[in-house]
Amino acid sequence: SRKMVVFATVFVITIFVVGSTFCSLALWTIHKSTALRESFGLICKYQMITDLTLLSVTSIWSLLPAEFAPPDNSFIAITITYVAEICYHYSGAMHDLFAINRFVYIVFPTKQPAWRKATPKILIVCAIIIAFHTIAMTLLDVNLYWVYDRHTYIWHMTNTDWTEFYIKYFELYWSTVEISLILVLDSITFGFIFYRKYKSFCQCVPTTTVNIIFFFVLPGTASHHLEIVFSSIWIVTNILDAFVIILFHFPQAYAHNKKVKTSYVAAITRRSGNVTESDATSP
Repeated sequence: SRKMVVFATVFVITIFVVGSTFCSLALWTIHKSTALRESFGLICKYQMITDLTLLSVTSIWSLLPAEFAPPDNSFIAITITYVAEICYHYSGAMHDLFAINRFVYIVFPTKQPAWRKATPKILIVCAIIIAFHTIAMTLLDVNLYWVYDRHTYIWHMTNTDWTEFYIKYFELYWSTVEISLILVLDSITFGFIFYRKYKSFCQCVPTTTVNIIFFFVLPGTASHHLEIVFSSIWIVTNILDAFVIILFHFPQAYAHNKKVKTSYVAAITRRSGNVTESDATSP
């Protein structure tokens, strides 16, 4: 119906605008914050770029009119959904790297230089693993891939003999292992520090929310409006990644940026004053 088209369109545009704004602000925070200059900041930057890519690809693809969209089984359609799947899981993998980063810095501080040096390589290895994880869909069944239904406005996988297997082991169990790794490492590292336990909890929220809503709530949802929202939850929750960065680091980044600007203006003022005095004393 016309109302459903409007609802789906407004929903996608809203998520894109809000999400891209949050991610951009988070990238600014990472750039300005002195606390995000090492491995942790690099991981945050990769995650925000990945989330921006996911938001952009899925939003543009969702808003493409049905008459202009290529068939779901075309190479370009499958490639686009592959990119979205890779971005989602790569962003999720960053949460585990955050936990490993905290573990190294607190439990094995002497390993910090080695970890900083290895971080760029580890980010590349993660990308390769996630790419193979996604390609596993095709290896299992060439007809298994993600689809955005332009009639119901719902994201779903094609229904094949391997769909249930892939969803169970490569989506649900994979995400559960990621969450478990974060909780185990952070329990060891920060079991007695409430603030950082809370921060760890925040980083578990996106993946946990996707697991619960997409795999357990969505199948029993009767409202078509909620089906549209819940089927996109894997895109929506990535906004929380940016929110966590802004929540914990924006105040320090803003204060540092303000201090730098003040110092710069003061230096320019002193320099101008010196030049004026020099001109005044010149014969």
